[in-house]
Amino acid sequence: MKNVYSGYFHSLTKVVSTVVFLLALAAPGMGQSTVHISEPLALRNDFGYELIGRLRDRILLFRDKFDEFEIQAFDNQMRLSWNRKLEDIDKNGIQILAVIGGRNDFSVVYKRRKRGITTLHVHKYDPGANLIDSMTVKNYGERMFSPPALEILQSEDRSCLVAMNTAERTRMESICFRLDKMQVLWDKVIMLNDNFFDANLRSMTLANNGDFFMITELNNRRSKLESHEYQVLQVRESGDQSYKVPLPDFLTTDVQFRYDNLNRQLVGAGLYSDKNRDRANGVFFVRLVPGRGAPFLHYEEFNDKVISILRRKDVSDDNKGITDANIQQLVLRRDGGVMVVIERYHEIQRGSGASRGFWRDGMRLVLDYYYDDLLLMTLNPDGELHWTTVLHKKQYSQDDEATFSSYFLMLKEENIHFMFNDEIKYENTCSEYVVNAAGDFDRNSLMNTFGQSLRLRFRDALQLNSSECLVPSEFRNKLRLVLLKI
Repeated sequence: MKNVYSGYFHSLTKVVSTVVFLLALAAPGMGQSTVHISEPLALRNDFGYELIGRLRDRILLFRDKFDEFEIQAFDNQMRLSWNRKLEDIDKNGIQILAVIGGRNDFSVVYKRRKRGITTLHVHKYDPGANLIDSMTVKNYGERMFSPPALEILQSEDRSCLVAMNTAERTRMESICFRLDKMQVLWDKVIMLNDNFFDANLRSMTLANNGDFFMITELNNRRSKLESHEYQVLQVRESGDQSYKVPLPDFLTTDVQFRYDNLNRQLVGAGLYSDKNRDRANGVFFVRLVPGRGAPFLHYEEFNDKVISILRRKDVSDDNKGITDANIQQLVLRRDGGVMVVIERYHEIQRGSGASRGFWRDGMRLVLDYYYDDLLLMTLNPDGELHWTTVLHKKQYSQDDEATFSSYFLMLKEENIHFMFNDEIKYENTCSEYVVNAAGDFDRNSLMNTFGQSLRLRFRDALQLNSSECLVPSEFRNKLRLVLLKI
């Protein structure tokens, strides 16, 4: 069961919350947290659900039950207040693409296919789930052999979205829509290379004003290192622009980009390698101000101490770097710098080709998931390292798509909270790291789930405001919502 209507593009960009990390130097300290848990909701017949967030005095949940769509509202103690079915959305031929909460309303974005014709729709509702506006955003017509496959990308403030049709390999129909004004900003076709989706696409991000950035990578191999570069395509209402970021010195292993709406710049950070792309030797920082000169690029090498901590041995005599390192999030600073969140994770497929492998259900391979330490690196606007911190955790699960692994990042003005399950099992303890702007941290116990029928999906949690977050729990086909007040 998934709680998001997302696909390739959403997982690639990993959009995060809209709060900007401040440079306050408060001590991390241990804070008191309050927990409220809803009654269990049966998921057996649900197709999916989405956390909408807090609107007025209620917390809203969207549920897709195959033949009907329903909004459920909870009070501050997570007691169910009311249910309301969305009767204005047809039951047949509908695919929910996104449910987006705003300040005073929420929107349901869906695709409808009827008599071979596909259309894209947005319905907007007030906090009581009453329809206040609706619009057919685009009619894709009748397409027998390549029906539209739509993916949604949201802006940081969730007022703007881009819907991309990825059904064709060499062209991508994209339309940008403002939810707050119920207005189409632009509707364009982006031409692509034939191998675009297989190798080149690295990141995408959408500015609050509707500017859409697609970042592709070329020649990321040692034999063509001199021609190694990122290509940035800026799609906007007034005309498209393209930029190049040369990378002639190193190979790259992972990267993410975000648009910094406060400083009006495109910011990227990634991992680079000296020789082997399986091992990262440091982090690089990219800053591009559209229309204002050449991009800025800076490399920062991992020091031996950090590598020794992560590899749990002295590495002063080698430079093999770090394996299984992945960029999970970029947290923007007000001064134009960035905090890079790197998580070490990998999966192992066990089947007939492995020495101790076996098959389940006749034909299904077994997958082991390992989600371990977090490496935080904060970079100043000039790319120079401000501080580095390692947060230890060790998570293992099997055949669950790592649903309960990884972490949730909650941003506050004085510090950042990293929440996670200590172990991936039915009865478990949950912890948090509280990190301040100087890189100092405390590890606190959040709660335990012994005897409570909870399995928390921290990676799918939603920050409601500066002091609250909502975490879904799935246990034996029952959904419970956990409200944490910190």
